[in-house]
Amino acid sequence: MGRESLQSTLEEAPIILGTVVKGRQLGRKLGFPTANIDVNMNWLKKGVYGVIVRVKDSFHLGVMNIGVKPTDESNLRKTFEIYLLNFQEDIYGEKLGCNILFKIRDEKKFETLDLLTEHIKMDISYAEQRFKLLGLT
Repeated sequence: MGRESLQSTLEEAPIILGTVVKGRQLGRKLGFPTANIDVNMNWLKKGVYGVIVRVKDSFHLGVMNIGVKPTDESNLRKTFEIYLLNFQEDIYGEKLGCNILFKIRDEKKFETLDLLTEHIKMDISYAEQRFKLLGLT
């Protein structure tokens, strides 16, 4: 995907703006630390998405979950959490801008955290392939 095509995609994609807040850190325990975004955009549909995120002055690719975390059963409120690919910085308190590029799947309840972990790995692999096809890697 060329720069013009990416720019067009970003202009049409929903923009999620919010501040990174501390969550329960389940993603970190599963090996996928996420940036939990404090935002109230209930009109966005639950699911897992491929995203591009602006952190400070740079852009990063990631996988975002919008939903109520049904496997964990600890949250009935819709949350927005992003796993940034190849990213290790502490960004608590930072403001992020996020564009959804594509949907990976609907939110789903898994019987165990191990099954959830395996599916997260598949989601990330799928997203990486899509990013590559879009010329973003």
